[in-house]
Amino acid sequence: METICISLGGHVVFRKNGVNVNYIKKLLDAIKGYTGRCKFIVIVGGGYASRLYTQPARQIIKNNEVLDEIAIAITRINALIVKDIFSTMQTYPNVVTSLEELRAATRSSDVVVMGGLLPGMTTDAVAVLASEVVNSKVMINIGNGSYVYDRPPSMKGAKRLPELTHSTLVGIASKYDTREADATFIFDLFASKLAKRAGIEIRFINDDIKEFRLALAGKKHNGSVVK
Repeated sequence: METICISLGGHVVFRKNGVNVNYIKKLLDAIKGYTGRCKFIVIVGGGYASRLYTQPARQIIKNNEVLDEIAIAITRINALIVKDIFSTMQTYPNVVTSLEELRAATRSSDVVVMGGLLPGMTTDAVAVLASEVVNSKVMINIGNGSYVYDRPPSMKGAKRLPELTHSTLVGIASKYDTREADATFIFDLFASKLAKRAGIEIRFINDDIKEFRLALAGKKHNGSVVK
């Protein structure tokens, strides 16, 4: 049975007005249509909830590892919410916190939900690692942006890339993913390199549930495809 990995951006799950319950329920409904045909791993980011804690904490905590641990804890809280909403499916009873647990969980459950794993590692990188562990060759990245550009979209002359190779993605990430605190890039360098080595197709979409259904079905959608 095929396993599909979903990297669910934290800013989609938790916004300034709270948990985006309506979207998570729509995501569940879309996934239910694949019961018996696919298994799913859902990796959940921290989003606005993470920034609520880490930004003020930076004033008193100077150790980035500690700040990362705080952010990981928030991703797991968000993951717990997603898991509870998904509980109408055969969902693994706990939020998975290690790759070893992931292996066991995917053998017994149709849906496995994870948050962050290690300090310094984004949930996008966790999603790629999770995909590799279970030999998944398709990953759907749900975030605020649906397209990869050849440079930051705010820069003059930025070109949208509907399709690109892993090597191109690595090249862009090498140049523009600074790894600085709170810096944003559609897909980080480490995750890009891992996806390249594993040959994982990445389908980027925004939080339009129609686009998720298209991406899930492998159809043309509004968003970049890396392969």
